[in-house]
Amino acid sequence: MSAFIPKAVWYSRSPAVAPLSVAVRNGWLDEAFAAVGIPLKSTMDHRDEQVRRAYFDHHIFWSFRQGGSGPALWARSQGAATRLIGLTWNTEFQGIISRPGSGIRSAGDLTGRRYGVPRYAPLGFDVSAAFAIKGLVSGRGAEGLTHEGVDLVDLPLAPPGAAVGLGRFGLGGFQAYAAEARALLDGRIDAFYVKGGEGVAIANAIGASLVCEFGAHPDRWIRLGAGNPRPLTIGEEFCRRRPDLVDVVIREFNKVPAWARENPDEALRVVARESRVSEQAMAVSLGEDIGSHLGLSLDAEGLAAFDRYKKLLVDWSLLERDFSFDEWVEPGPLLGTGLRH
Repeated sequence: MSAFIPKAVWYSRSPAVAPLSVAVRNGWLDEAFAAVGIPLKSTMDHRDEQVRRAYFDHHIFWSFRQGGSGPALWARSQGAATRLIGLTWNTEFQGIISRPGSGIRSAGDLTGRRYGVPRYAPLGFDVSAAFAIKGLVSGRGAEGLTHEGVDLVDLPLAPPGAAVGLGRFGLGGFQAYAAEARALLDGRIDAFYVKGGEGVAIANAIGASLVCEFGAHPDRWIRLGAGNPRPLTIGEEFCRRRPDLVDVVIREFNKVPAWARENPDEALRVVARESRVSEQAMAVSLGEDIGSHLGLSLDAEGLAAFDRYKKLLVDWSLLERDFSFDEWVEPGPLLGTGLRH
């Protein structure tokens, strides 16, 4: 029996430091799927909003996604037929910032102070709140503290397409940390979470003070956050009916770390362009070995930390329903051992 040939394979990605971003920018995935006669299409570049929403709900069966961890967990909790086939871990910058002169010099000093929690819930998942809450848990946890005693202040974000920014020159579209920065400068909050090159850029732009930094913390649970890890998920039907195409995806992803180490300047340009920040800001965020941020793994320690994050989101009511993490994980494609289920 001949293999089923889908009309197209789709991918969803966020503007992030991830092997998918590099493989797309370099044209490798397009070439690989063209070689087997199947068009490769981007959900995020599609004009139809129903197609673009696949980034969050993964409703397109013949698709794979790599990006922020929260939407991947949310989609599975909502019943999306996906499998987790890899995680990309990194040590990009993560921290909490405040105004100079605030007296907040450590995460412990946040007790009794106002911490900004941006609220933005496309399709029902509050992705920005998940980022901020885990940032607080990590920052305080690194100092042996819990989040208790910190005043959480909700900051509703502008709807998609609205002009947002620090003044009347706000640009259309989503501007990372604009709402939080404005609230900090207006005196409505005392601190907020930032990460990556975009976090470095906004902290520098407003002259913020660094309260704590934990993106390179040795404890994987502490450094787990908004974009760490970045899960690679794929449709169950995709896995079951065309495992050979899943192998194509893994093969192209696996080229990325070595290419980045051999071409560090170009790799930096690619991930900076993806994240819409300067190369300088991205270099500060990532450090020198960019290739170390672009691999795939499914080691036991990383899976345990990611499962713990899922449970945290359930505890904070950011995920309405729990699910079996073990049944979600499919290590076969990455390990080359075939499918488990």
